Amino acid sequence: MDDDDRDRNDQGRYTETVRPDDALAVFTDHEPRTTNEVADALDVSRRTALNKVTELVERGDLRRKKVGGRAVVFWKPASKE
Repeated sequence: MDDDDRDRNDQGRYTETVRPDDALAVFTDHEPRTTNEVADALDVSRRTALNKVTELVERGDLRRKKVGGRAVVFWKPASKE
């Protein structure tokens, strides 16, 4: 999607088209996923996907682990602690 085609709100900011719960829906099992996998599933930029999964981690809906120099995976826990 071209940035110029996106809708803006009254303050001139782009309107949100992907909600955190849309990203959470990508996690249908307990399989770890990367930000790129989430971005591909939602057809959004990697940055947008990262923002959504980060919000989900902060909410406690996802867990995150650094698995390499810059590699991070996210997964849905069996239950919230």
